[in-house]
Amino acid sequence: MNEMDLEGKGQSEGKKEKKLVVLIFSVCIALIIGIKAYTMLAEHSPKGQGDYTVQKEQYYVQYSEQYDYLEVLTVEYPRLEGTEEETQTLINQLLYDTAMDRVNYWHFEPDEEVRKLQEEYTIFSSDVRCDVAYHSQYLLSVDFKEIYAPIDPVYYVYSAERGINLDLMTGEVYELADILRIDEDFIDLWLQAANRKYGEEMPYEEEMRRYLLEWFSGEGGEEGESYDFRPFFHITSEKNFSIGLSVDPKPEGITGSAPKNNVYSVILPWSDVEPYQTESEFWSKYEESETAGRVLECPDRQENLWLGEDAGVWQYWLERGIE
Repeated sequence: MNEMDLEGKGQSEGKKEKKLVVLIFSVCIALIIGIKAYTMLAEHSPKGQGDYTVQKEQYYVQYSEQYDYLEVLTVEYPRLEGTEEETQTLINQLLYDTAMDRVNYWHFEPDEEVRKLQEEYTIFSSDVRCDVAYHSQYLLSVDFKEIYAPIDPVYYVYSAERGINLDLMTGEVYELADILRIDEDFIDLWLQAANRKYGEEMPYEEEMRRYLLEWFSGEGGEEGESYDFRPFFHITSEKNFSIGLSVDPKPEGITGSAPKNNVYSVILPWSDVEPYQTESEFWSKYEESETAGRVLECPDRQENLWLGEDAGVWQYWLERGIE
């Protein structure tokens, strides 16, 4: 092999060595960048809320002198503590407003029709209880059950229920129609369960399915003049779904009688509702959720004078054969 061949071979091998060095260097740089990007993503990706507290409180008024009629209000609501301040403020306002929903409608923020009805009030009374049914690092699910009495708390007593389901990271509220497709098949599933629970009060019939499809879709149909039909859900402690319909009377729907049940709800497992899931981000949060946070009971909760557990109105109707 002559001198020129040796020189050419050396140059070729030198180029190969340089390419190898460049390749190794590039791989190392890419690896470093990848590790750094992964670390940054892990540091900034939402990990959820862990050490937070939900403290139950109560709005309590008994016979103030502000109105021409008497008022007795015992409204329990949850207050979130220990999360990011701006979102926490938003969530706490949403929780309070949800607890006060019917009280605002019938009492503090009346429209013209309610103002006219207020002229007939002797006592406006409302008793709201809240259950923080599910609390995870991503989701807060609260159930509000209410007994209230426009006009007077003997012959005009109604029930209501509503749920609020919140993203702890953003404050977003998930309604039933956000997470489930409300179609004829879903209504049939719900009605079968409701019929087993309520019997003839919720008959498993085609006409009932037609009404429920309207009501769950937010339409009042023929009864819309007298009632608001308000679907709701909350997550149970077992991660099942309590799904219901609150039939809230408007002034046109108020009639004197024994206390009325205006709420219909059933508990469905995830496996039953899974076929109706939407593409909402709720579902990824739900699937990854584990119990987190603490719930503290209201330390000085007052019983409602008219609608509390031992109030005389229940004894009044019990003696007349109404349970």
